[in-house]
Amino acid sequence: MKKFLKFSGIIAAALALVGFILLIACHGIVGKDDPAGNWYSAGAVLFGNGPAKVTAFWVFTGTFEGQASGAALVAWIFSLVALLALIAGVLLPLLKVKVSDKVAGLVNLCAVVLMITAGILVFFTVPSWMGSNGYNSDGWGLSAGYVIAAILYIASGAVAICPAVVDFLGKK
Repeated sequence: MKKFLKFSGIIAAALALVGFILLIACHGIVGKDDPAGNWYSAGAVLFGNGPAKVTAFWVFTGTFEGQASGAALVAWIFSLVALLALIAGVLLPLLKVKVSDKVAGLVNLCAVVLMITAGILVFFTVPSWMGSNGYNSDGWGLSAGYVIAAILYIASGAVAICPAVVDFLGKK
């Protein structure tokens, strides 16, 4: 258990990083009837699209003019901030930077809350995106990449809180 607690920050950061990559690399919303043929890219879901053709890290071809999903965008922002906090929590002790335990604990707690909230918000991507674009959400669902990203975010938050929980239970 002590080895797990020693590496819990690295494990949490790795889980969050994989979830973050999945969130921007996979399709966001897929059609339930034909997931390979009917889908919206992560760029369209996270940031919306204008009338121009968008080709970037995520690829969208067409002339879709849509709004971003508020839930997915907030989840993306929360996960980015929490990921940076988790990486800082891993790198600062390695760089011999002295940080107060109270500050480090507060930053870790904020990262946990943000990661778990981001994981929950990812599950609300479809109704949020469909509602902001005025569509009916019947026949659409989250892609597998988004579901896995949400689960990894929640797992990352659970792993990151483990040292605080063990410390709290050890004092009682």
